[in-house]
Amino acid sequence: MTDRSSLALQLTDAIRLARTAVEHAGDQAFRAYGLSHRAHAALVAVDAGGSDGARPKEVADQLGVSRPAATTFIQRLETKGLVETTPDPEDDRGVRVALTRHGLEVLLRASQLERRLAARAIEGMPASSIARAVTLLQGFKQRLEDRQIGVVR
Repeated sequence: MTDRSSLALQLTDAIRLARTAVEHAGDQAFRAYGLSHRAHAALVAVDAGGSDGARPKEVADQLGVSRPAATTFIQRLETKGLVETTPDPEDDRGVRVALTRHGLEVLLRASQLERRLAARAIEGMPASSIARAVTLLQGFKQRLEDRQIGVVR
């Protein structure tokens, strides 16, 4: 029987490989829209700001990147005509980022494609297995967040 530390390593490796596969599949699929997986995630983050748009810091927080990295994403999307920046009425030094009409169309099409990819990926898997996997991964994430994992010397 495999010990728990070996199982933990197998689980984390499987998660890492699955994430890589998802991002690779997304990059291939989103390429038709001139997007990468990360650019699609940036559009989703901008869209989360609603009709008023999102602040670059909000985009950074959703992407899990620094504000300068989010600003770079935003500038690239703006160059492609997918987002626009306007002065923030609540902060004289800040800006708001909103989807352009073209950006919204691309986001809707890319999101539909993302749903189709996800549906194909789980095709043939029993719903109960998928539900168990989701529960397991949510629990694993929560345990990592709850525990202070320090360096053991």
